[in-house]
Amino acid sequence: MAVAAQNRAVLESFAPATGELLGSVPTIAPGQVQGIVDDVAEVQPFWAALPLADRARYMRRAAQAIIDELDELTLLLSREQGKPRNESYVMELMPTIDALHWIADAGQEILAPEKVSYPQLFFKQKRSSISLEPLGVVGVIAPWNYPWSIPFGEVAIALMAGNGVVLKPASLTPLIGQKIQSVFERAGLPEGLVRTVHGGGKVGGALVESSASKIFFTGSVDVGRGVGVACAERMKGSVLELGGKDPMLVLGDANIPNAISGCLWGGFANAGQTCSGIERVYVMRDVAERFTDELVEGARHLRVGDPMEWTTEIGPMVSRDQFEL
Repeated sequence: MAVAAQNRAVLESFAPATGELLGSVPTIAPGQVQGIVDDVAEVQPFWAALPLADRARYMRRAAQAIIDELDELTLLLSREQGKPRNESYVMELMPTIDALHWIADAGQEILAPEKVSYPQLFFKQKRSSISLEPLGVVGVIAPWNYPWSIPFGEVAIALMAGNGVVLKPASLTPLIGQKIQSVFERAGLPEGLVRTVHGGGKVGGALVESSASKIFFTGSVDVGRGVGVACAERMKGSVLELGGKDPMLVLGDANIPNAISGCLWGGFANAGQTCSGIERVYVMRDVAERFTDELVEGARHLRVGDPMEWTTEIGPMVSRDQFEL
């Protein structure tokens, strides 16, 4: 929630498990977003001029920066978002370390200039190549359900391609969102190349309407549709990862224990707050009774509790609003 403090607006973050105030971040007005995009645009050309090998080296440094602070980041993510500590570690933080190394290695190959050869005889004296140029400034609007791994990957690929980034974390998870910028700063990237803006939906809308060349958005279908329309009207690219309605199919020859294990994980990971999480199951009639009985028994043994404990399998939902949906 946004509150006034010392004549400025701040966004306070509360632990969903306890209601404890974890901290706060300053918010900005929608009218200030364009100025921040402009500031990043001034830094971006220096970064874009670096060779791909140098940008890759910074990606590896960012991976090491995560490793250096891994325990603290795991705790903050679980406290602020509510997911169990083991999920924060295995499903969010460790994948970003791996992704940074992949981006560093594969990015150099993907982004390298490519020579074009012509089979036609009358083009034999021509020399052509394809060279990929950075877009400039990219906007990233992050979700609250995976507030680290989803935006971090989007920020990293934009940076590897030579862009600057303006990141807007979800209002429910501003503290872990701010840490994304700090990781790249500790990796030594130019100051001001990655900027974080905090606020409500109007701040996100201002980022979409700004001069940022591309927008990554993760969230609901309704909001995503509006983001897509706004980007299309401005002739800018958008990447939209929106909500799903995901089924599981259990056929007659399925390995039932494996199917149950997958169903429990797919349905209850992150307390069910996953766009690709299982929401309904279609089971062949001849195995339906066995599957249902064993699934119910498995669900009874899931451990609900404090997300700080490594043995917890289901933590709290991120907010009362989500609980009451």
